[in-house]
Amino acid sequence: MLPRGYCDAGRRAELAGRWAARLSGASCSGQLRSAAEESLRKLIDRLLEAMTEDSALAGTAQQLGRRLAETSPEEDPGASLRVLCDLLLGEDPPRDLHRLATALSEVTTGYATAIRDRLAGELAETKRRADRSEARFSETFANTPVGIAVCDTSGAFLQVNPAWEETFGYPAEELAGKTIFDLCHPDDVADVSAAYRQLSGSEGAWQLPERKRLLRANGGHVWANLAISVLPDQDGKPANFLTMVQDVTDLHLLQKRFQHQALHDPLTDLPNRQYFRTRLETALANHPEDTLTVYHLALDGFELINDGLGHEAGEKLLRAVAHRLRQLVEGEDALVARFGGVEFAIVVRQRAQTPSIGEFAGMINRALAEPVYVDQHGVTTSACIGVVQRQAAGSDPADLLWAADVALRRAERTGSRQWALFDPDRGSEERVEAKLAAVLAGGLELGEMDIVYRPLVSLESGELLELEAQLLWETGVHDTVEHSDCLRLAEKSGAALVVRDWVLRQVREQQRDWQQSGEPVPVTVALSENQARDPDLVAAARQVLAWDDIGPGWLRLLLPVTVLETGDEEARENLALLGELGLRTGLHGLRGAAAELRLLRELEVDTVRLAEDLVQAVHSAESTEAPEVRAVHAFVPLLQQCGAQVWVSGVHTEQQAQVWRQLGCAVAAGPAFGDPVLSFDVPDLLARSTSAN
Repeated sequence: MLPRGYCDAGRRAELAGRWAARLSGASCSGQLRSAAEESLRKLIDRLLEAMTEDSALAGTAQQLGRRLAETSPEEDPGASLRVLCDLLLGEDPPRDLHRLATALSEVTTGYATAIRDRLAGELAETKRRADRSEARFSETFANTPVGIAVCDTSGAFLQVNPAWEETFGYPAEELAGKTIFDLCHPDDVADVSAAYRQLSGSEGAWQLPERKRLLRANGGHVWANLAISVLPDQDGKPANFLTMVQDVTDLHLLQKRFQHQALHDPLTDLPNRQYFRTRLETALANHPEDTLTVYHLALDGFELINDGLGHEAGEKLLRAVAHRLRQLVEGEDALVARFGGVEFAIVVRQRAQTPSIGEFAGMINRALAEPVYVDQHGVTTSACIGVVQRQAAGSDPADLLWAADVALRRAERTGSRQWALFDPDRGSEERVEAKLAAVLAGGLELGEMDIVYRPLVSLESGELLELEAQLLWETGVHDTVEHSDCLRLAEKSGAALVVRDWVLRQVREQQRDWQQSGEPVPVTVALSENQARDPDLVAAARQVLAWDDIGPGWLRLLLPVTVLETGDEEARENLALLGELGLRTGLHGLRGAAAELRLLRELEVDTVRLAEDLVQAVHSAESTEAPEVRAVHAFVPLLQQCGAQVWVSGVHTEQQAQVWRQLGCAVAAGPAFGDPVLSFDVPDLLARSTSAN
């Protein structure tokens, strides 16, 4: 007989709620809790119905246990049994406790059977997965192009795949008794061993950060990336190691080749400037107590070899120079580099037996003087050399290279096969000059330059005849740069043509203003060598003259006599074409040479100006009978006989002006006749000149 309360729906719902709460816990959502209660209430109904039928009790109770195992397999089955006890005992326990025990026993049996069946299924599935995983591993192990080895904790080989055998040339059986460390290059054994030791006490994997060298069976070596993983035992402790090797030898060699090409000259295989600077920096840092000497070389006249014998001959000579320089420093702690073009460099760590600077410079040129035979022609060369020697401590590689370059340029200015030692006393001055040359074009664009006009005065009458346009650069940082220095810096920096065209435009604009105000005045512009030989000079002049129709007679261009003396055909043609345009032309920088007189007879110029150093020589002479004064006295009439009017500049006093009058010169300039003035001061200058005359 069932206890009281079994048929009470409220009682059953309460028990179902308690049961669901115990099975699902407090965190279950309301919707899931309601579904669980409904399912459990149905189980309660079935169990209570079975309690009245002996034949159905065992089967129903077991089904209930299996259902519990399916719905809540991880929950404690005791919680469900305690709820069932509360249900079946009720408020008044049944008299037939045997039936109650049977129900609870069958529920437990059903639950246990379901759990057993579930575990058996899971074990079978796990085995199937393990078999599939092992099959996949075996397939990967056998077919992957990456070399794989299984080693024990001591590094001894247990198993290797075919890719490993192919990479290292060892059949698997030959690796028996060997360890992974036996295949490591001696320089890399310590790193690989440390990685194994680190992993032996932990789980996980280790990727060696750098490529390592492993030895082949034939004695060669493989550059490889190594990755090591732990294979744990059943307790999770390291049992074996899985080592994977990726052969990157080809990639490594390719990268090394690219690196070599990036740091070496392709023609001579010498280190390039970048590599040289890096090594120089290292030497300065690692050996502060040493003295280092840097030699910066530039071959003389190399363009003649390229032009006369061809570029192949030039390249052969460059390779020969590289070879001889290498031979020259054998036995020295030194490095030879090619900086590009015809420039080489050597850095030498000074030792007791190292030759002195002068001796070593001589050795360089003697080595280069040995002929190189190209198509049965013996070709030799020489070099100008800039040298700087410094204590390593406190030296900067960029400063050393700059100093050597400055010394080289000074050596080149003195001629071929010369060497020069960097002068630290002139270093700051030369650095400022280099900086000014570098920023000159920018200064022009920024409006830092002005045109000033120097009076050109008749020595006979004192009348202002013309104005000479000159540059004046207010740098804002350094001292004011005057005309001659501006031209020199422009020549040095490559901005000479830009400066010339700007000057011509400025002068033309100013001349237009003077013409409109009724105060026209002729203007002279003295050109530098590159400005005079430029093929576009005539076009630039024609463009300036084309602005209006006042005629070309207001402009005179003076070309340097030096560029014409060298036989420069472009400069000669420019001079002739300028004359055809109607411009007045002349030469400046004459020193009294016979070649200059011959040149004047060939050219159509009406003006020549003596070189300022010749003028200063006359000024510093002790008397008018001094040889230099007598030479000029004889030279001026010869110039006049060639049809040229003679000008001088740099006249500071009336006494000096009198000397030039007596020598027969026509026009002079200098402080004795007034300082240069800006364009807006020219009208006043003209007015004063007019009133004075």
